[in-house]
Amino acid sequence: MRRQYIIFLLLIALVSVLFFVISGSMINSKINKINSVDKKIKKAQEKLNSAKIMNEQLSQFNLIINNSLTTEKQFSPDEVNAFVKQLADMCDQYKIAVVSIYPKAVFSNASMLEQQYILELNCTYVQTGQFLSELEGMDNIIKINTLDVTPVQVQDANSKTLTASTQVTRYKVTLELSIFKVVKEA
Repeated sequence: MRRQYIIFLLLIALVSVLFFVISGSMINSKINKINSVDKKIKKAQEKLNSAKIMNEQLSQFNLIINNSLTTEKQFSPDEVNAFVKQLADMCDQYKIAVVSIYPKAVFSNASMLEQQYILELNCTYVQTGQFLSELEGMDNIIKINTLDVTPVQVQDANSKTLTASTQVTRYKVTLELSIFKVVKEA
């Protein structure tokens, strides 16, 4: 009888060990499957993030292209005035003193329109950089033809020239830029 109990206990121990070995191998196979699916998810997530970034960049580029295509033969006065207002608003945003902003002669040929603008500003060097950065971020094809930066001497009420230590150096910035539009073919 004792032998039967020992055989029975050994059989139970063998079944228990067999159960743990089989369940362990099943768990390991499921863990490996989960890890491979996890890696696939990570790769897909990276592709999705890249696609989102690419889509954002392309949508900005698409906006520039759409703003730069026209069927008209010249810039409309509303477009010219809207751009002048946009430039004035940018100057106001950076507290830049505007001496003048005016459109210049229009250039056009069969495939391209060009509208030139002349800006005369009175600002600091930092304000000039901020303005040019903002100009670069606009949704148009813009070319800066000339950029002339000249120091301005500031005088106080007693007509004495202020020194650089008492006043931030201001510059007269003359900027000639062009906006381009491509004429769509019919």
